[in-house]
Amino acid sequence: APRSELEVELLQYLMKKFQQNHRVSVERVVSGKGLANVYEFLAQKYPKRVAKAIHAKFLEAGDMQGAVVGMNAGIKGSLMEQAMHIMVGTYGSECGSAALKWIPTGGLYVTGGLTPKNIKHIEGEESPFLKAFFDKGRVSPLLDSIPVFAVMNEDIGLRGARVCAMREFKSLCS
Repeated sequence: APRSELEVELLQYLMKKFQQNHRVSVERVVSGKGLANVYEFLAQKYPKRVAKAIHAKFLEAGDMQGAVVGMNAGIKGSLMEQAMHIMVGTYGSECGSAALKWIPTGGLYVTGGLTPKNIKHIEGEESPFLKAFFDKGRVSPLLDSIPVFAVMNEDIGLRGARVCAMREFKSLCS
């Protein structure tokens, strides 16, 4: 759910872009393509802040637009930095909601490609990720007992699938 007026505008932009009347999935923001969607919204909203050379690369990048934004997110005060903060803040908020649903007292392990690629925007108590993770109103104190771990291996899902496949294979062979 949007957490600021700007994010409400982003939601409205995405609803229009994807012709949705009721909802927009979190992946439209929290993914490589999602990062591109956020930047595209910001570039439209703040055209005077667009860095022309980087924007040209963005437009030429096809499916790699999110990578262009990510590679330039370290430019202080830029739309790319702002897009990254919105994306990782949404990621943190989603992880915080998941932690409240599951209450994984042994820890919440954040996996996938986004985590290692964007770790410098995720780690640290003042990061947009952790601020949003813990921003859950009256139930926020519950999250203090849940450690958050960033899994830096991008293929952990494939490794897990392999383990399951091997177990299944062994059960068929015995």
